[in-house]
Amino acid sequence: MKLGHSKDRLIEFVKFDHNSQKGLLVACVRLCAFVLWKLGSRSKAFALVSAVFRTGWSGSYSLGVEYAKRYFVNGQQYENEIQDAFINAVEPLSNTEEFFTAPEKMLNGIITVLKKPNESEKGVLIINYSYYFPLFLRFFKTEDILGNYHLILEPSWAGFCESNILIYTQLEFPIFIQTYEERDYNFVKALNSNLIPIKVGPSWFINYKNFAPPLKDEERDIDLIVVAAWAKYKRHRALFQALKGVVSRKPDFNIVLVGYPGDISQSDILSYADEMGLADNVKIYEWITPQEVAELYKRAKINVLWSKFEGNNRAIIEGMLCDTPVIMRENHNYGEKYDFINAQTGCFANEQDLEIKVLSLLNNEGTFSPREYILNNRNCDVATQMMQEVIRDYEIEQNSDVKWHSNLAVKVNDLHGMHYLYEEQDAFDDCYSWIEKKLK
Repeated sequence: MKLGHSKDRLIEFVKFDHNSQKGLLVACVRLCAFVLWKLGSRSKAFALVSAVFRTGWSGSYSLGVEYAKRYFVNGQQYENEIQDAFINAVEPLSNTEEFFTAPEKMLNGIITVLKKPNESEKGVLIINYSYYFPLFLRFFKTEDILGNYHLILEPSWAGFCESNILIYTQLEFPIFIQTYEERDYNFVKALNSNLIPIKVGPSWFINYKNFAPPLKDEERDIDLIVVAAWAKYKRHRALFQALKGVVSRKPDFNIVLVGYPGDISQSDILSYADEMGLADNVKIYEWITPQEVAELYKRAKINVLWSKFEGNNRAIIEGMLCDTPVIMRENHNYGEKYDFINAQTGCFANEQDLEIKVLSLLNNEGTFSPREYILNNRNCDVATQMMQEVIRDYEIEQNSDVKWHSNLAVKVNDLHGMHYLYEEQDAFDDCYSWIEKKLK
């Protein structure tokens, strides 16, 4: 067990720690990618560069821009190779397998209409989750559809130098893409391609109607909550280790974990807690309903996100909508100081100062107002307006006579796809019927 933990810590250290000092590693990767490219293994070269870009190591950004431009933006001679490597070679996954035999099932949930087209204006489509992006290109007559619809991509992971996204540079249409990390925004802009970034992300699209703060007579009897899959990258063990000092000062400190199996199990999580002497302080809920999760948020005093790298986490926003302040691990993803972590909503912390930050939030319980911040600044209505303005401005730039007659529908995300917040789910059935006829 200890050997396994040591290996995990080493992998984590190499991937995410002291990234500014890893320029030499990136130089080695640059050399390897160059050799692979010269040997004709262009897909392997790009895959190597893509993996390193995602780490954020020093020098990986410029390397990613260079190879993305070479292979996708300027490399028209590689068009057939790109088609074969990044669309036709996509293999079914457990969560995509059904769509290989029935791709129309992606409609109205994964491929979602936000605006109907008319004689003078294009409609708008959105696709969420990165692993569905190539399936749209593979199974649908994309050129026909994008003649009538603008397309928004909603990636599910940070680090946009990847084939699932860049394959869309091969199209002769503008492609709008949500970019919630400043680094990815700059990357998309640097490509100078048909990709147009919009500064929103998946966590903006939480259904705020499903989350509410506790009533005045309802007690917050959970000290700290973590809503995260049982997965190594969620770093439960590291969090327990950092919380040992809190528990030594507050022996009755209670921790609630909500999740489901990933690359580890509930028993692994419990063994981590026992190892750190927190077995009596931890309570686990597995595979509970979204309604049950919302009730737990209402009872919690602090909500924690302790991963070093992932996508645009929704759990902290859900907690904020229940007026539960958040502690996010410092240097999350690429170290951006996100504006939604502030004096109104919570704070950043690291392994050294987590104890102090937790005790401070507990001592100042009731002084935060994260729900108010989210409802005023960072929600599905605001995000929809932002997407609409970027698309409208693009259309006007292309043709100053364009008039915007209908707004985008507001959609929300759940664990299994997208739904409309205000419209009925069948409001765009005629659009979906037309798109279904464009299956290859």
